[in-house]
Amino acid sequence: MADGEWSDWYRREDPTGWVLPRILRDRSEERGDDPFLRFQDGEWFSFGRVNEDANRVANGLRSLGLKRGESVSVMLPNCAEFIPLWFGILKAGGVMSSINTAYKGEFLSWPINLVESRLLIIADEYLDRLSMIKGELTRLERVVVVPTAGDPVAASDHFLPVAEVMDAPASEPDVDWSWTDDARIMFTSGTTGRSKGVIKQNAADYYSARSAIEAISVTAKDTLFSCLPLFHSNAQVISAYPALIAGCRVVFAERFSGSRFWQQVSDAEATSFTSIGAMIYFLWNQPESERDRAHRVTRVLAAPAPKDIYEQFEERFGIRFVEGYGLTETGVVTWMPPDRPPRLGSCGTAAPGYDVTIVEPGTDLPLPPDTPGEIVVDMKIPNIVMRAYYGMPEKTAEDFRNLKLHTGDLGRMDEDGYVYFMDRVKDYIRRRGENVSSMELEKIAAEHPAIAEAACIGIPAGEGASAEDEIMLVAVPAEHEPDPDECLRWMAERMPYFMVPLYLRFVDQLPKTPTQRVQKMHLREAGVTAQTHMRDWAPQR
Repeated sequence: MADGEWSDWYRREDPTGWVLPRILRDRSEERGDDPFLRFQDGEWFSFGRVNEDANRVANGLRSLGLKRGESVSVMLPNCAEFIPLWFGILKAGGVMSSINTAYKGEFLSWPINLVESRLLIIADEYLDRLSMIKGELTRLERVVVVPTAGDPVAASDHFLPVAEVMDAPASEPDVDWSWTDDARIMFTSGTTGRSKGVIKQNAADYYSARSAIEAISVTAKDTLFSCLPLFHSNAQVISAYPALIAGCRVVFAERFSGSRFWQQVSDAEATSFTSIGAMIYFLWNQPESERDRAHRVTRVLAAPAPKDIYEQFEERFGIRFVEGYGLTETGVVTWMPPDRPPRLGSCGTAAPGYDVTIVEPGTDLPLPPDTPGEIVVDMKIPNIVMRAYYGMPEKTAEDFRNLKLHTGDLGRMDEDGYVYFMDRVKDYIRRRGENVSSMELEKIAAEHPAIAEAACIGIPAGEGASAEDEIMLVAVPAEHEPDPDECLRWMAERMPYFMVPLYLRFVDQLPKTPTQRVQKMHLREAGVTAQTHMRDWAPQR
């Protein structure tokens, strides 16, 4: 799809204004008393109040010695302090480096040390994890503590209550900001290896947020809602930042709850929310009730949208799906065109400003329509995808080979330019000369009445780089652990012979990131265990 068939908003805007601190200051001047931000059922914070709080944070951090371009590590749950602290770091000229709140041990010391943070902002509920690695944090000088679970800590040489940082002037800090300045470092989910620190510039964050406004038609009359973790890009640049740009309201919940969700969005008077992973299925599986339509939500940004219950969900809850595809490295690079009917199974066409192509893995040769290959992304506008992986020049060069960003995702594109996500390239298993999509196999396996959830991985079948894989399925029982052989025979009736797993192992739960992505590296590390069932029969061809 040509850019002209979308909106050409980016051609009319001055990119030098794509800077969050400047936009926050402008909204404060234009709409100072209007409500902007609320956490759960707490008080509304106006644009003016958030700007003042961010200024206090910025001036407080600068008094602690924060220099322009330095990283500040932040480990917080969803809480009222998160947004002012994020905005304040940027207003001080710093770079916010969000940390997954599930991290501990070396998984926690790694992101702090990698970005060379001298300052850490952390919730008091995580301080015990910090004490376990304090000897490993060689560059860390000060820890700012946010009281989310207990009383404020006493000030010391190393620890400082967040209230003391914010006990600073509310005047605008004396800092110049540029659209090309680094703004955030976001860590990848770590599903295939050690988390990488993705450096996003001001322009990239603005572009993602502004694109979301176009895709879901956000206006100043809207109220956005998110229960996704604020250390994740989705909540930050697809919820908070669009609300700031559009001058509308945004409400954050502490976490997702299937049973309380519709009551939460109703109380928030939300008109739109974002969904990832299995959220939609959790909502669908709730008992029907009068709350299903007792809300103001009209559209849901879903990544992905549910293919099997798409129309039924829209009808039951009175909403419209808007589907997109993106990565931490890119922001959302495809959207379902807002002026066209949705194309079921697709995540849309290339958003304005991006070229999206499907290439042959390893050669980067463009592939014909409907041929599976790697999804690669190119920019038509500078600085709208990641700048680099922090401290990983080799990995940066690898993913930017041939001057395009390689997503590592497998997809296809039809003749009309609609993209269909298929799998991770590394999760596309080669077996007996056939390619097997783990996503397709997992979908069939999860349809077994005794299986609640499943993940598929490849197990090396031999030695050498050319060796192919055997297939292992790791599954969570719906209730009691079923007969593994019966499950495999059931699957053999519903899938090609070459897809039927050789191994099946049942577990209580799959290892996941807080955004509900299965961490398959842990499944691969475990491999074939003593509890793994191996079938001793051949599927019928």
